Amino acid sequence: MTTVTPELVAAAYAALLTGDRAEIAEYWSEDLRFHAPGQHRFAGWHEGLDSFLDYLAGVHVASGGTWQTDVLHSVIGGDHSVELVRVHAVRAGAKPDSTSPFDVLEITGAQISRWEDGKVVEGTAGYFGDGATNANQWWSPIGPNGERRDV
Repeated sequence: MTTVTPELVAAAYAALLTGDRAEIAEYWSEDLRFHAPGQHRFAGWHEGLDSFLDYLAGVHVASGGTWQTDVLHSVIGGDHSVELVRVHAVRAGAKPDSTSPFDVLEITGAQISRWEDGKVVEGTAGYFGDGATNANQWWSPIGPNGERRDV
């Protein structure tokens, strides 16, 4: 049994940034269940690593590659870890000086992960304060001027 450590958690998040499926699979189970919060097409449970990676690809496209999740702090107990995270993204195609919540995502939240044998097997994320509102606005297919957007 692999002990969950801050270094293991950091390595799992770093693997996601590589986009390399083989490296990601070293830390994220093929049978992963991950819940993405919100009311958008990527919200809900993602069953399996491929579904999770499809979610991440959607995040990448919607943000024009600007999505950034910073782990601020980890708490580890047994086979669980809780990461306090800050998420920042700018909607693809947004005006550079926009401050609209339809264009700029700036949230703090937590991700809870359950680990088995050194891999995340289940995770769920949640946002604090107005984060859920900001996330739903950011993911909305309707922009601040009523225009339709692809997500």
